[in-house]
Amino acid sequence: MKTNKLTLIYLALLVSLIGAFLASPSASATLQASVPIIEPKILDLDNPDIVKVHVKLNDTSGNTIVNQINASTVLLENAIPPTNTYISKLSEFIAEFDGYTVAAHISAKISHMGITAPKPWVPINIPLKITGLLKNEYGGTPWEGTGKIKVYITGTSPPPPP
Repeated sequence: MKTNKLTLIYLALLVSLIGAFLASPSASATLQASVPIIEPKILDLDNPDIVKVHVKLNDTSGNTIVNQINASTVLLENAIPPTNTYISKLSEFIAEFDGYTVAAHISAKISHMGITAPKPWVPINIPLKITGLLKNEYGGTPWEGTGKIKVYITGTSPPPPP
């Protein structure tokens, strides 16, 4: 008799856990943004310019919602806040980032990942992720997008053997 009660209690707990898991927000709730352009075309890691990330964002109906982006929540690589944001005439959200901070982050990423340039005269594409939230009036929904910036990697040697 006691085992039947324990079985029912555990079954009830299992059902409630499964229900909580299904009701929780998932990664699929994150809107995917397009990052068609990252300026400058090629970033000079030694003397970088301001980095401008262009973001296009649509809701599930296909309507442009870049004007609903909460600029105070925008981050590049989950760490770098923008120095300036605005919406272009082409309905793109543009976030400007300090070039030296972005260059330092890219240099650390190159070093950490052991990225080398087989041909130092050919720029390498480095992916950069931009994230943020929509304004509270639009539900505070998270969004993210990934674009690529080109850099020259000079004077690198292959990573040490494992």
